[in-house]
Amino acid sequence: MFAIRITVTRVAAIVVASLALASTTVSVLAQATKGGNPKAAAVKNPVQPTPRSITSGRQAYMRECRQCHGEKGLGDGTLAPKNPSPPNLTDAEWIYGSSDGEIFAIISNGVGGDSEMKGVRSEMTVTDMWNIVNYLRSIGPQTTK
Repeated sequence: MFAIRITVTRVAAIVVASLALASTTVSVLAQATKGGNPKAAAVKNPVQPTPRSITSGRQAYMRECRQCHGEKGLGDGTLAPKNPSPPNLTDAEWIYGSSDGEIFAIISNGVGGDSEMKGVRSEMTVTDMWNIVNYLRSIGPQTTK
């Protein structure tokens, strides 16, 4: 019986260590890359940009994003950090990629590193995040999908 308890304890320790390593690896891989992320760019938006999706996206944006990015997406929100300030989401400059998949990845995972832009995947649904992408398309440049 004693040997079984030791084995179970060792297996549990190995599982915990493996999960910690996997979590660290995933967070490093999830960091945004200047110039874009080809894997994220290959992801297609499964939510059609219908008026309902755009309205839902605006609601989710106002709830989760406007504090930093501002009501109109200009990067001038009341809680916006100053250095660096959040990007203008209505212009054509998207330093981490402009495809729907790349924008979704930033919303979901954040930018990483010491950036104030943290991912919100634990705070909203996947559909809400895609709706935000559709809303951003409606107020900004209609670039690469």
